[in-house]
Amino acid sequence: MRAVELLSPAGSFDAACAAFHFGADAVYLGLSRLSARAEAVNFTGDELNSITAYAHGLPRRRAVYVAVNTLVRDDELNDVLDELECAANAGADGLIVQDLAVASLVRSHFPGLPLHASTQMGLHSLEGAIAARDLGFSRVVLARELTLAEIQEIAAKSGVETEVFIHGALCYGYSGFCLFSALATGRSGNRGRCAYCCREPFVSEDGTHTAFPFSMRDLCLANDVLRLRDAGVASLKIEGRMKSPIYVAAATRLYRLILDGKATGAEIADAAADLQTVFSRPTTRLYLNGRSGDPAGLVDAETVGHRGTPIGKVEEVRVLRGRHVLRLTTSRTLERHDGLQVDLPGRPFGFPVDDIRRVGSPRPEISCPAGTRVEVALPPDAPTLPKGARVFCSASQAVRRALSFPRPRAADTRAAAPVDIAVSLRADGLAAKSTIGGQPVSAEIAAQLPQANHPETTRAAVEKAFARMGDSHWRAQSLAVDDPDARYAPASLLNELRRRLCEALDETSSRIREARHARTCAAIAALKPLPRDHGVPDGISVKTPLSSPPGHIDANEVVLALTIDDCLAGSAAESVSVWRSANRHVRVALPQIVRADDTAAVEDTIQALLSAGVRDWEVADLAGLHAIRRLARGEASLTADGSLYAFNAIAARELRALGVGAAVIPFEADDAQIAALCEREPDFFIPVERARPPLFISETRPAANWARGKAFTLQDRRGNRYDVGQQDGRWLTRQANPLHPSVPPTATRRRRDLTDQP
Repeated sequence: MRAVELLSPAGSFDAACAAFHFGADAVYLGLSRLSARAEAVNFTGDELNSITAYAHGLPRRRAVYVAVNTLVRDDELNDVLDELECAANAGADGLIVQDLAVASLVRSHFPGLPLHASTQMGLHSLEGAIAARDLGFSRVVLARELTLAEIQEIAAKSGVETEVFIHGALCYGYSGFCLFSALATGRSGNRGRCAYCCREPFVSEDGTHTAFPFSMRDLCLANDVLRLRDAGVASLKIEGRMKSPIYVAAATRLYRLILDGKATGAEIADAAADLQTVFSRPTTRLYLNGRSGDPAGLVDAETVGHRGTPIGKVEEVRVLRGRHVLRLTTSRTLERHDGLQVDLPGRPFGFPVDDIRRVGSPRPEISCPAGTRVEVALPPDAPTLPKGARVFCSASQAVRRALSFPRPRAADTRAAAPVDIAVSLRADGLAAKSTIGGQPVSAEIAAQLPQANHPETTRAAVEKAFARMGDSHWRAQSLAVDDPDARYAPASLLNELRRRLCEALDETSSRIREARHARTCAAIAALKPLPRDHGVPDGISVKTPLSSPPGHIDANEVVLALTIDDCLAGSAAESVSVWRSANRHVRVALPQIVRADDTAAVEDTIQALLSAGVRDWEVADLAGLHAIRRLARGEASLTADGSLYAFNAIAARELRALGVGAAVIPFEADDAQIAALCEREPDFFIPVERARPPLFISETRPAANWARGKAFTLQDRRGNRYDVGQQDGRWLTRQANPLHPSVPPTATRRRRDLTDQP
């Protein structure tokens, strides 16, 4: 049976310790900056050093992956270098990346760090996985929306490791393509500041109905992890860097029991129920067993938040001893200070168990076993609890005790780099030498060393002194002793020599890092503007659906947005021909999401258009870029849509190296960044002057009982309107009004996007 990695989240040092204690093979974590979970506790450099040293020193070595998976501005590139330096120095086992600039910096300056392509890169196809492999990624984190068949194909054919989410919160839209938080609140999910707009209530257009139409159930693939392992998946990932250590412990324990194959069904069921007491929403397997847009079983539209594990139903509420009490028959042991929740519309009502008694007994209990009919005192502000309402245990003292874990000893978390040390003893003193980064390091002490009375003990004394490296950043990997005249050095001098050598190693290491950092920063600052691509015309380009009525558009270039439906219809080449006859310069834009079932139709369409002489293309993701380069054999003029995230000068160079002549500026860029990009690379970046982009692109229909048909309107609590419609079988949510970003005068090109038009 092939081993598969169980990968757990670590939003804090304690969470990482919990994960390892309960069987995680690896953890993933973020540093204090540039993490896609910016509001998690995250790790300092010292904490990363400590947890990595601990993970690597365990009897069964564990791995630590560092997430630097946000989009980066040019003025943040120096911070990126600091984070990469930190990860490299700690000996991290991999780096999770979204921005092409970060990947470029890793390849150029930290080639020892394996690259993992974040799910934020929008990797939902075999072509996308191969594209990531060709860019130097050793692992891809696949989109959560994929089916088992798609995952199996990618694992078998891509030549790169695959990582798949198996448990935790789900985004409503495709990860990496969500713009809702960024455009509605100014908090970009691709910048680690998601405001979780998908968890908010929305109302009908007339204001009479309320629901949580985008609030996804949590993913739970407990029944499928063995199938995923057998499908060739390398790593099974639990979501939850914002979650507590006890949650990490509970989730890791459940999946470890399943993967090890030694637990009984009852033990696994108990572990699953324990996890529910820590945190749980209703669960879904999403699309693992096939694609369906039906929101039933996918979206939790009526209630948000943590439920717990079900333990019974409201039998009655009555007044006893001057207090309202809830009567129920508990299906699991219940004790004082546990938490209960009653399922009510909108949000569960939760309260602590301050007073619990057996029905008919006047004596309070500390604990009541499963099967007991109990009375639990309700707080004074309790709402009416209808008979038959489900009751959940939402916090369990017994589970907390069972999921306790030890913190490692300080000695187990000491991060020390191995060095080779040579010590020499002479009549006039002693010296120690080493080498780091190709640079020699030495320390000396002048002293009169007498002849040794017992020269056979000298080596042991030197070894004892240099084994005590204490809290330094170093450890002696090998130790050579040169003592030709059999001199004696007291322990005090040997210890002082060790201390001086450690200080010299620290100083040299710091100089090496500072010099490397300065060289890299200087190279970034000295980047020259990209050369103009003459295949991309200046002036305004108008992007419009291929299916819109063809005709002349007053623009320097018309960009025709191709859909999957266009490709399936088989008439795209004819439609493009009509457009080309009416406009001087026409470019064809590939669909943003092409799944396995759609690949053949899209490739056939590309081939037909290439045969018809189309050489100008716009791509929206790595898969599309890779496909055009492969099929056009280098004979194409390429632009990139904003979803390819040319967010800085280095990402622009990465795209240029892949044949892209110009790129639309992503919608997450504010006015100041748009101006900076256009000033720095005026012949590459295309600012948008009008657009109404999808805030969500989802396989799932919003779950609102009052929303009918293929198009409808929603409002949020602030009265902002959103239009929902279908394209290519997916559900797109847009703001009611288009955006009009600022276009700086330095821009040589600009884009007007009309793809929201019918």
